[in-house]
Amino acid sequence: MSELLLWVLLLSAVASFVQRVSGFGFGIFIMMFLPYIMPSYNEAVALSGLLSGTTALLIVACNFKYICWARIPVVFLFNALVSFFVISYMASLSSAFMLRCLGVALVLVAIYFLLFDGKAGKSFVSVWAQCVIGALSGVMGAMFGMPGPPVVLYGVSAIPDKRAYMATMQAFWLLFNCFYLLCRSNGGYYTENTPLYWVAGLFGVVSGVFLGAKCYRKLGNAAFKRIVYSVMLLSGIIALLK
Repeated sequence: MSELLLWVLLLSAVASFVQRVSGFGFGIFIMMFLPYIMPSYNEAVALSGLLSGTTALLIVACNFKYICWARIPVVFLFNALVSFFVISYMASLSSAFMLRCLGVALVLVAIYFLLFDGKAGKSFVSVWAQCVIGALSGVMGAMFGMPGPPVVLYGVSAIPDKRAYMATMQAFWLLFNCFYLLCRSNGGYYTENTPLYWVAGLFGVVSGVFLGAKCYRKLGNAAFKRIVYSVMLLSGIIALLK
């Protein structure tokens, strides 16, 4: 148990650092490893959501005034509608099947960001595009604990200001994970050990957010994000081969 708690702490620290520097990526990073050390896949997804929400809460608290609230409702609504049904269905799926699906998701997301580096056109800002983005985000958030990639495409198109982008993305992650928490509360995702895992991860989250904030204005994002995406791609391939 002590070794597992240490791993949760370390992974949370790195994942929260990634999210504080780039504005997203907590679930993407931690879900490369968490399913392989937690007792079950569903527990890994649930813990990822709890810790991702905690990370977003800390960042939102420091950047609340920069949030673009008008950019949130449509995407959040469709995320909530789709994720509710996906979470209800997902509890019946086997961990092995979900790990294969996670591998596919990691590979596709990594390839996209390696090739295009998150660039998107103005078409992502339309209302219909927001509906689709919210739905895709709901599927990825509910199944894999990583609702971010589709929303990032929307964010980089709709929110040009750096601080507003960071604050609004964290507001998204916070709202998403609060909703996921409610949906998963009665589905067997949380166990008697979940609070202990969360406390261990909390120490990592606080340290990761603190260090990430220090590096936010100094670190060049391009090379750093490419390393993360390359590791993500490798992890997805490994998951598919298992």
